[in-house]
Amino acid sequence: MLKLQQLAHALALNRLGNFHRAAKALHLSQPALSRSIRSLEESLGVQLFERHGAQVKPTLFGAALLRHAETILEQSDELERDIRLLQGLEAGGLAVAMGAFAAELSGSRAVGEVLRLHPSIRCQVRLRSWREVTDLVATRAVDVGLAEISTMIGSEDLRVEPVGQHEMVLYCRPGHPLLDRIGLTRRDLDEFPQALIRVPPRGANRVPGKGFRDAELGDQVPHIEVDDLTAARIIVLESDALSVATALQLEPWLRGGQLRVLPFRANWLRLNYGFITLRDRMLSPAAELFMRLVRQIEADVAARNRELTEELLPLRTLDSRGSAGGGEVT
Repeated sequence: MLKLQQLAHALALNRLGNFHRAAKALHLSQPALSRSIRSLEESLGVQLFERHGAQVKPTLFGAALLRHAETILEQSDELERDIRLLQGLEAGGLAVAMGAFAAELSGSRAVGEVLRLHPSIRCQVRLRSWREVTDLVATRAVDVGLAEISTMIGSEDLRVEPVGQHEMVLYCRPGHPLLDRIGLTRRDLDEFPQALIRVPPRGANRVPGKGFRDAELGDQVPHIEVDDLTAARIIVLESDALSVATALQLEPWLRGGQLRVLPFRANWLRLNYGFITLRDRMLSPAAELFMRLVRQIEADVAARNRELTEELLPLRTLDSRGSAGGGEVT
């Protein structure tokens, strides 16, 4: 009868190609690993590896076994995970990947609230670009993604739930040359570089500023591409670069006078992030709790951001073409 441990040993031997290296990686003695592989070959009645001096290579039988072994071990891990999840919230954990905007507005607060309610839960939080978040969910490296979802709609393997759709503003440093201009246009904004996270295809060619479009992915790559929002704010404070964020994210710096909002408003200048999960994977109780808390926090974030944005840029300045002060949007 096959044992999962023997399959893991065979995979390690194939990966490292040498009994000595494989035994060391598995924290076994070389004779113990040899006995495990020999026992596996005897139970199947075939030779799995050819020995060439110190090196080993899989036979045809070995190659067939290895193809199935990886899948069997992955399914075994998933089974053990599901059993742990069914034992209750404390028995599981929280593995989440988030984009920068989602993390700053609600995701990090929700993780903190999970830990306040259940201090013993193990957490793994990864901050990645919105494209990397999707990859981490798809490869089962995390349970839940919270990031841009516009490119995920209609995916057969992924479940997508919109949760954050907030208006953003353009901001700059005090004394920026554009603050003295009346009726900002797209042409005015294009004179200056933008310090931004990569823009998804839905916003490509809409977000103003210097940059170029990724021909393969369709993303807009800004002139100053950053990975986090803190870097963008610091760059804006120290230069004539522009950036975008929700008014709520900028409130401390706006109230303190360190940053200013440009009088430009557009219907397309909005966040569109949400939950990304695998359709065929059971969520842990901790992940379910995290998602529930994010939904609650997002309701408050949406109300406060609308109020602050209206205070800074009244709706009456939004013309029929979707920009403030009569500025053109193309």
